[in-house]
Amino acid sequence: MTALLRLFNECNQRCVFCSYPADENRVPAAEKNISAWIKAAARLRGPLAQISGGEPFLARPDDLLKLAAYCARSGRSVEIQTNASCALENRTPAELRALVKAISPGGCFNVNFSADSPALDRKITRTRGAFARRLRAVRALLALGAAVRLTFVITKMNCARLDKFAALAAKKMKGVSMVQFSFVKAAGRAARDEKIVPRYAEAAPYLARALAVCRAEGLKCSVDHIPPCFLGVHRGCHVDVEKMKRRAKGPHLAEKARLKECRPCGLCGICAGPRKDYIAIYGGLK
Repeated sequence: MTALLRLFNECNQRCVFCSYPADENRVPAAEKNISAWIKAAARLRGPLAQISGGEPFLARPDDLLKLAAYCARSGRSVEIQTNASCALENRTPAELRALVKAISPGGCFNVNFSADSPALDRKITRTRGAFARRLRAVRALLALGAAVRLTFVITKMNCARLDKFAALAAKKMKGVSMVQFSFVKAAGRAARDEKIVPRYAEAAPYLARALAVCRAEGLKCSVDHIPPCFLGVHRGCHVDVEKMKRRAKGPHLAEKARLKECRPCGLCGICAGPRKDYIAIYGGLK
């Protein structure tokens, strides 16, 4: 079980795929303080504490450090979900080092990095200069000994560049612990938007190439939110596979649904089906 702590909805980017945009989710001002965050953390249970937003690095450095340290002292692994593009701007090297130390060992920074070039990054995040700042932040975190995983959200805008990003991660961000390729959720800004949400069949060939690059480079990878039947020989990379084998309960069961066209498939035992919000756009798997 995962304990998710959304600190606030403010963010320094306006990503086209954001499923939790600031303009659609309001957090009362009274809840935007360290005392409220600590109380919320104390109420939650589970071995993993995910600190999310909005953008967590917009919190005061001391507040984020206190919250992360509290979660770690409670025996949880801590995952800070971030776009990292303001990680170096909003704190000193000493403050960043202290944060890394507070969640180590066992914790990680989950960095949303969904483009392989500055131009594409700007188009997706609608933020000037974010690509260079994010790359510097990832390298700085790795230099401090932090565990860093990258999450690439697959959209219609970037799916043809998946293999290029895999190569970038392997060559320019050596030491990242994993790359997760996460098919976009058709929610928030991407709700019912065919310009952002590609068809599974459109993205699948590019995803296969990217997974092959990761395998060739020795880079650990995983996939989420696209049914494993589209992954071919890489289906074992899907994050739902082990959950389904263990009959584990969780969001993967609530967010997805098997269709009539799924019934003949031999992978039903390890697949929860396509996302319901994808079905709302395309009506089925194709």
